[in-house]
Amino acid sequence: MDNYISDELIEATFLFCRKRLSDSEAAKDLAQDILCEGIRKIKSGAEPISFYSYYWKMARNKYADYIRCKKEPALPLEVAGGVACKDLHPADKLVKHEEIARLNLSLSRLSEIHREIIIRFYLKEQSISKIAEELNIPAGTVKGRLFDARKNLKERFDTMTNTGKSAYAPCKMEWFWGSNMREPNNVIISSKIAQQTMFLCGHTAKTLNELADELGVAPVYLEEIIEKMVQVKLLIRPTKNKYLSCCCVFPMQPYINASYISYKTSLDISLPEKICKAVKSVENEIMTLNFYGKELGFDYLCWEFLIWAGNLVGELATESYCKKYEEKYPDEPERSFRMTVKYLLPDEEEDWSMYTEKWKGMSWSNLWQGFKTADHGFVSYINDFEQEPFPNKWDGKSLEVGRDKWINGNNISLLLDLAENPQKPLNKYEEEIASEFLSQGILTKCGEGLKVMLPIFTREVHGKINRIIEKSVLPIAEETARVIGADVEKELLPYVRKDLMSNFIHWDMRMFFQPINVLMYYGLYDSDYLSKPEDFERSAAGLWLMTEN
Repeated sequence: MDNYISDELIEATFLFCRKRLSDSEAAKDLAQDILCEGIRKIKSGAEPISFYSYYWKMARNKYADYIRCKKEPALPLEVAGGVACKDLHPADKLVKHEEIARLNLSLSRLSEIHREIIIRFYLKEQSISKIAEELNIPAGTVKGRLFDARKNLKERFDTMTNTGKSAYAPCKMEWFWGSNMREPNNVIISSKIAQQTMFLCGHTAKTLNELADELGVAPVYLEEIIEKMVQVKLLIRPTKNKYLSCCCVFPMQPYINASYISYKTSLDISLPEKICKAVKSVENEIMTLNFYGKELGFDYLCWEFLIWAGNLVGELATESYCKKYEEKYPDEPERSFRMTVKYLLPDEEEDWSMYTEKWKGMSWSNLWQGFKTADHGFVSYINDFEQEPFPNKWDGKSLEVGRDKWINGNNISLLLDLAENPQKPLNKYEEEIASEFLSQGILTKCGEGLKVMLPIFTREVHGKINRIIEKSVLPIAEETARVIGADVEKELLPYVRKDLMSNFIHWDMRMFFQPINVLMYYGLYDSDYLSKPEDFERSAAGLWLMTEN
């Protein structure tokens, strides 16, 4: 019975009565009478083919009976919405008005080609031949579309749901992405309708009319948004008239559970400690390479090396995990972007109770900027920590204070010059830059010169260090894939469409193999693998430069 007599129906029934009766108590009595009649119909076992079509017809009849029995005067014209007509009984006036409104609404829910046929034939009174001539289609096609339009119009009038839950209670949406997603992200971030459409089409293909019913918006206003989502590949068309989201759409709570599984398992198998020991074991091999910054100390350089190791563990674990699926679900390199969507329904709350102990993880970032210099060619500036405890103040739109802004195209050449010659004579402009660097901890005074406090690697040396670290962490990555992969799958696979299995395996799963948040927390707070800055506000730890040669 709950499938029919819902809270929404009870509320809608009362509003139906209250809009027609000036007495609130009388409206409650009439609503109760209507609901009881609906319940009796269901209990009788003779359920009508379309319950809601029956229900509202019965409600109008009940209201008409009430008017006749109680002699209740109709609402004033200005209250009733201007539906009075001298040729109609007061009850019939309201019923007629409601039917016309429903007819208009059902007409608005037809597809564009069917809507055009109905308007031309019935409102403009054009003949079949005239419509065929103006649309440049055969007369038989016009007749076929007209037949389909009539059929669809009747179905929409009898069975449509005027407003779905998503119209008045949209779900909470979160998403993240990778690769080239600027244009798709602009579409989804600027439109609530686009966000709710991603949710509604996440698991079941929907037609435009089905989306319109659920969103409470006429299809004519949806068509442009839906088409744009198709163009930027947020939606796909499995069939001509239906739409599906391009990516996995997960309920929030299972995703939280999966994240906790990954986090807890990482700690249970001592993953952070194992990675730190692996990096430490190749210290001598790394320090024999030629790069600027070795004198800063290995524990200082580990602000970079642990990040690189964490990234490698995530990549290698993903590769190891994907091997068992490589024949059945190969990767899809033609995808221009990757995306994951999570949603929380309006009547749900996130449950984080599994995190009963202090969370031993920290946020991190990986910001790369490239600059062309006159003397040093193309140089990359990398900030691996645009997060606390380093300077990170967000005003809701952009970072007010952030280390990614400390180095730019106007001052990067001076750093490279000072790395080569700490006693380089400075002009007045360079002295001002150096003074700012000193206040930030990028430079420090060393005798008569200035010492650069961040390492500088050539691209070649950077590659060599990564290969050295890769060999040391490979067994750890394979273990990570084995112990985390199966448990996370159990939590999330029920929500993955079959056509998205490849995307799930090669994109969604990789997020759970990434250990950097627990790794850097361990390195900073639970061990001595990282040197701790005396003042995080004035430290270059985690910053580095890379040159092409």
